[in-house]
Amino acid sequence: MSIAARRSCLWLSILGCFAGGSLYGWSGYLPAVRAQFDISNAAAAMVFSLALACFTFGVLLAPVLLAKLAPRWRLSFLAWMAALSLGVAAMSTGFIWFATAFGVLFGFFSGAIYNHAISSASTSGKATLLVPVSVAAFGLGGAVFGPAQVWLTAAGWGVWSVAPSLGCLAVVACASLVVPPAAIPPAEPTLERTTLTRPDKTIAVIWVILAAGSCAGLIVLGFAAQFLPRASSGAGLASLAIFLVALGNTAGRLSATLTVKRFGPELGIAGAVTVSMLALACLMLATAPGMVVALLFCVALAYGQLAASVPLLVKAHVNDAAFSASFGWVFTGWGAAGLLGPWTAGQVLDATGSLQLPLLLCIACSATSLWLVLRLANRRPPRETC
Repeated sequence: MSIAARRSCLWLSILGCFAGGSLYGWSGYLPAVRAQFDISNAAAAMVFSLALACFTFGVLLAPVLLAKLAPRWRLSFLAWMAALSLGVAAMSTGFIWFATAFGVLFGFFSGAIYNHAISSASTSGKATLLVPVSVAAFGLGGAVFGPAQVWLTAAGWGVWSVAPSLGCLAVVACASLVVPPAAIPPAEPTLERTTLTRPDKTIAVIWVILAAGSCAGLIVLGFAAQFLPRASSGAGLASLAIFLVALGNTAGRLSATLTVKRFGPELGIAGAVTVSMLALACLMLATAPGMVVALLFCVALAYGQLAASVPLLVKAHVNDAAFSASFGWVFTGWGAAGLLGPWTAGQVLDATGSLQLPLLLCIACSATSLWLVLRLANRRPPRETC
């Protein structure tokens, strides 16, 4: 296929990541969900946690699912299924149906789109650039769709405030039928590939680094508006907080290209986790709305750096043939953090009216991630990163 056609297909996959990034706008969607189904913060957070967990299964199982489809239909099928899931969620009259459609189905197919985009980018000639861009597109979706959901909810759209992301997915689904697929070269069935596609000790360590380091970022993304002081209310400040948090997440993902080139993925992650720990500690003491928003931005920035650097960290420790499966295993750590982190934070928020305890636990998790990534840096195998 031509270079132009391959690039078009890659950018369509990235656009799919952008639409799937509406998951990161959950804080803006949460009031509409609570009002529609009359549920608590913990129940609403459970849907977000469920979506993140199913997103992980989508990333893990995407290679198996896509192998059963012809290349031309892969992205279109995933995008249509994600769009259909959002439509069913918006039409749901019961909370169980909504949780199934949004939490299970939309989460799963968004994860499959995410893996498809990153796997395609990792085999391109500019993997160090396009992998972070693909990851950043997911974060940018939260920066765009989150505030949009706040304003659409205020305008009376309710749970149909997911319409913009649904429309974006429909565009991807239709356009991908016209653009030739970007074929990923099949891997040779070598002994090395057979070994590395299963989670070994290194993959397990990276799993913990991602799981522990992601807790703070996912809680901040899921509860950005809820961190604001109670005296500070209104759609304007809430949407600003959600926008800046998602923007910080996106900026961190994009800047990972520079930090990985300059310092390598291990030290890049170490720096990001350190920034997150400092911002979390200050966030426990901050009371001014402006300072709270600035600190949330810093936590999201550090999380974005971590999220974009981990695929490159995996790529530095496995061969290209093993990347998709190995990254799928590592990404289950993100799902574990997504399943437990926001749900636990929602429970604490309902019980105490405060998020101080989750912040303290996030600091401890970040310290664990920092310790492990520094240990991993000392035993990097003698291989060149792209």
